Amino acid sequence: MGRPREHGPDTRAALLSAAGDLVYAEGPAAVSVRRVADAVGTTTRAVYSLFGDKDGLLRALSLDVAETMRRHHEAVPELPDPLDELPLLIAGFRSAAREKRQLYDLFMAQVRAGADLDDPVFRLVYASFDRVLSTIRRCLALGLFPGRDEFTVGRLLLALVHGLASLELRGILGDAETAGVLWTQATTTTLDGLRRPL
Repeated sequence: MGRPREHGPDTRAALLSAAGDLVYAEGPAAVSVRRVADAVGTTTRAVYSLFGDKDGLLRALSLDVAETMRRHHEAVPELPDPLDELPLLIAGFRSAAREKRQLYDLFMAQVRAGADLDDPVFRLVYASFDRVLSTIRRCLALGLFPGRDEFTVGRLLLALVHGLASLELRGILGDAETAGVLWTQATTTTLDGLRRPL
């Protein structure tokens, strides 16, 4: 019978949760191997064994958000009218951001242009973005966004959802219901504008 793992999935989940709480309360700079280990009631060895170091721990948090984003985007079905998919994909971004609200800023800080293609966070981010781009390409093929290309539309929608998510998570858009109305209005106005010739 093999020797049981000293630091298993439960310890890993607890460490990630404690680190996430610190990020949310005090920012990434507040995270240290010692503080996270103490919060869970384990040793620093557990952190080093599971994540390598503080940077590895923070990367694991970002990976968790990236996977959540991918899951929400890829859950949107392909519909006969691709224009009907875009509000669902936008809503998926909002749901993922709300689900990982304590880690959203950390995640976005690590998402950058020119990232290493072998970076697992980047691969998940690209999978989410490519799901959106595939819908945009179908819209363009139908002539729905005249004079525009997929990356221009994609970046515009990314700017929209990131701005709205950042404001909502800071409480600036009001309660969840009020924020939801603003998301819908912004989505409708943006998509209507994209359908007009430049």
